[in-house]
Amino acid sequence: MERGRDVPERDAGQRSTEYTVVGVIGDGAPLNGAVRAIRELGVGRDDLTVILKRESPDEPEPFPEGTRYIVVPGDRRGLEVPIGFAIAFVVVGFLFAVTTPAIGVPTFLVFISLAAILLAGSFSRVGVQPILTDMEAPREEAGTWNDQFEIGKVLIFATTEERRLIRPIREALQANGAMYYIEDRRLEPRAVSQAVMHRAGQNERQSVVGRSGA
Repeated sequence: MERGRDVPERDAGQRSTEYTVVGVIGDGAPLNGAVRAIRELGVGRDDLTVILKRESPDEPEPFPEGTRYIVVPGDRRGLEVPIGFAIAFVVVGFLFAVTTPAIGVPTFLVFISLAAILLAGSFSRVGVQPILTDMEAPREEAGTWNDQFEIGKVLIFATTEERRLIRPIREALQANGAMYYIEDRRLEPRAVSQAVMHRAGQNERQSVVGRSGA
């Protein structure tokens, strides 16, 4: 499946801007082939970012040296605290209901509601939405990218100031079965909301909880 959007034409005297070609692609061989092809086109290490989900954020990826990639954790780490609070709410609410029924039953119902909210939040998928929101991605496209990410796709962001590179980048994505989108501005993902940034082939790592200033 392919999808594209034309790049707006500009006046001859208007200064060129940066363009970002966004690919939504399958994991594994298609991803590795597309990343390698895009790097071979001359897209620099700071102009290409891959976002993928892994059980372990330290798992190395077979990308060309220096390629930047962001790993969204796909495991259940960090659930102990909210689950513990949820259990505590249920137990305390139950004790109130048994010892002082007049006020205990309403309190128990409130605590049950709080426990349900905690559990629902704990087991919701991390997703790529915090990263897309941070870089102010277009709302409609961001929703599609997040949905595709949740079913196992990987996101590629390739930025260039050279309009002539847009078509080769798009073709590199299409050759590997990717959907593509073209934005007429720079979209640069950053590691936020427990995501981890790496450089392929290096020991460089940036682990960020919350908003990153880098």
